Amino acid sequence: MGEFHIIPSIRKIKYLPYALSLNHKYIYLSDIHLGNLQGFVKLCHDAKKRVIVNMDLVGGLEPNTIGIKLLKQLYKVDIVIGRGSSKVNMAKATGLDTIQRIVLEDSIALETSEKYINDTKSDFIELRPGIYGLKYLHELKKIRNVPFILSGFINSEQAIFEAKNVGFFGITTSEQSLWNVKTK
Repeated sequence: MGEFHIIPSIRKIKYLPYALSLNHKYIYLSDIHLGNLQGFVKLCHDAKKRVIVNMDLVGGLEPNTIGIKLLKQLYKVDIVIGRGSSKVNMAKATGLDTIQRIVLEDSIALETSEKYINDTKSDFIELRPGIYGLKYLHELKKIRNVPFILSGFINSEQAIFEAKNVGFFGITTSEQSLWNVKTK
């Protein structure tokens, strides 16, 4: 099994310095807008972190072809999260690494996710909420064997270790007390 990653999700910028001080490869800037994105990306890069943003949630950004190119060329984001296959594939074509977000809210969403997983060229797949991601990982991994990230309501060490044990690449969590859990 490869390295397991805890990815701090920064919902309040005041927690960014703490996250940057930790030994993590990735930082997810989940509460960000175009006015502060460039500065925070630079801080993360200076700390040798890869920056993840959700292209649909960056305040002031229109996640179309131009907006996605801006994320790559002007803002220097490393990885984007998106729900729709067309946007994720557009970001991938721009040279960004991509995460396909799958929200498992019901059985219809599970069926639809299988289509998204087939139709997208994403580098990673994020499953949420955590409880359903744990349950359906193996089924969805049969469709496409890429690294899977668990997200949504990851609020205990037990959830982190369950994710690691079933084969997730990593988890995202905004729970600062979990950012420094030792998983080795």
